[in-house]
Amino acid sequence: MGLGERLLAEVTFTIFASLHQDYGGGENFLHEIQGKIIIRNVDDETEEPAGEVRAWLVQFNEAQAHGISARILGDGYSQEISIYWQELFDGDDFTVEIQKGWQTGGTDLLIIDSVHIPQKLEVSGIALAALGRTIDLFSRSCDLVACFPGGMSYSNDKPDSILREGLNLEGDEEKAIARLKAYCLKSGFRPLGRTGIFLLNPTHERLDRLLE
Repeated sequence: MGLGERLLAEVTFTIFASLHQDYGGGENFLHEIQGKIIIRNVDDETEEPAGEVRAWLVQFNEAQAHGISARILGDGYSQEISIYWQELFDGDDFTVEIQKGWQTGGTDLLIIDSVHIPQKLEVSGIALAALGRTIDLFSRSCDLVACFPGGMSYSNDKPDSILREGLNLEGDEEKAIARLKAYCLKSGFRPLGRTGIFLLNPTHERLDRLLE
């Protein structure tokens, strides 16, 4: 990926999931995913932070099987997820436009919240590779992958974000949004009308080329 022979890019994922046995709470079906990207020198084993990827796995199908409606799960717990529920759903299912245009068979959703890397690493291909790996690992049981680049500002305010851990991610928010849109298009996402949301059916798009 343009890093040199002795440098390797890696991403370490952390998944936040509820351990509640009571399925009465929707948080049992919302899983936050954080990926910390690093560059590792294979000679001396030193590491350099190289960005982050954030995502949500939202199990609408499983929630409905336990009596929790898509409205409660989509609109009752997270502002980030609420944006998607409002635009993608009609009742307990995806809109007819999405069902036909993306040929979905269910409603489990992987949301790509943000992908951030330092400006100096933009040409390395790390961002696309991290996006591809995230989709490859976490969309296998999903019917749709969605990304709203314009919503990145919500996640940037989180206190545990690497944006507040000393990693200098250069460039303003407008440029970051434009970069994420470009990543989506290169990964096979298609825009949903004028909503600003990009969608991908993971069973139809192969992302192997992004992981090379």
